[in-house]
Amino acid sequence: MNDLRRRVAAACAVTALLVLVGCDLWIAGVRDWWDRHSLTGSVVSNLLVLAVAGLIVDEVVARRQRRQRAVSVAVQGLIVYGQARRAYAAVTDGSVADLRSSGATDELRTLAGMLLTASPNLFDDPEARRFLDQVERFSVSLFRSISAAPGDTHSPQGVERLASEMAQLKATVEPLVARIPTEDRLVLEGSSQA
Repeated sequence: MNDLRRRVAAACAVTALLVLVGCDLWIAGVRDWWDRHSLTGSVVSNLLVLAVAGLIVDEVVARRQRRQRAVSVAVQGLIVYGQARRAYAAVTDGSVADLRSSGATDELRTLAGMLLTASPNLFDDPEARRFLDQVERFSVSLFRSISAAPGDTHSPQGVERLASEMAQLKATVEPLVARIPTEDRLVLEGSSQA
């Protein structure tokens, strides 16, 4: 909402400045009025120039902050995705007895903690929000699978369902990963695969 207000204010200030300059150039009555009221003309023109300059600088700074925040949110999303992959591997690779052991439950607890920490930052960005929704659904499925009856955990349907959800999670993280510069992405993806 602030972005819209800032852009509308900048457009209004630029339009007012252009209208005043155009009227001064082409309408003799307006030019004569400004000549007779030089102090008023000076104050109005200085305020409009200041408003245009301030709004343009404000927009440039806001755009730079949005771009930097987008990369920061993407990095956080990639870190959460890496933990989701580790939790998925712990749940699907372990035997039935191992699922309730410390390995899989520790990975799921770590994922839950990461989600609680990262949620406020991921919530405001539309692409990150879709990823957050998907990773929350995926983590619930992982929790269900370790708390399921021993035979249900590694059933073909259960493994297939988790694999399908993991593929959906990968698809929702891709737009976030694309924001990260290539050299940084390679480092982050390498550490998330470890």
